[in-house]
Amino acid sequence: MDKQMHKFFIAAGLAALLLPLNARADEQFTPLAASGDWAAFVHRDSMADAPDFCGAGDLKDGLIFRADNTDIEIRYSDDSWSLPANVSGNLALAVNGNNYVLPITANTNTQVMAVISQDQLEEMVADMNKAGSMQLTPGSGNPVTISLDGSNIAITAFLTCAGISQPGNTGGENPFQSAPTNSNTQNNQNQ
Repeated sequence: MDKQMHKFFIAAGLAALLLPLNARADEQFTPLAASGDWAAFVHRDSMADAPDFCGAGDLKDGLIFRADNTDIEIRYSDDSWSLPANVSGNLALAVNGNNYVLPITANTNTQVMAVISQDQLEEMVADMNKAGSMQLTPGSGNPVTISLDGSNIAITAFLTCAGISQPGNTGGENPFQSAPTNSNTQNNQNQ
């Protein structure tokens, strides 16, 4: 399989993992970046709508970063799982000598989600930029080593899409906030 086709399948799989449970067929995913096994996307209900969430992840191992207008989440999927509703536990991530332990806040039968603060995410991304891999331990399960090859490009696109500051940068525009209006400009245009 050539690299373009491989990236397409990664992008399609990532889009499926990011969908909410009540997704509709007319919704729009737009790829932002792909590198290695990592890809980034923006989602809109339709092409005419503003983005409602941004995402990036490593499809090979099922790690997803997702941001909308309320939360930033880390999601981890394992198709071999058969989880009951309301599981409890933590997602533990270790990268560049630092540990991030996040309580699981929601789940499906094959995926767990944990909310992460913007400050924690920015620290984690700075650590990811200095490392070649990270370890993720779901609950009391076995640790999974996740390659970070390609993550910098995908995570940078994700952070910019979500308006989250990148380590060493001031961040991009936030598509979830309304643009400020200048009443003088509007009044002049209406005359």
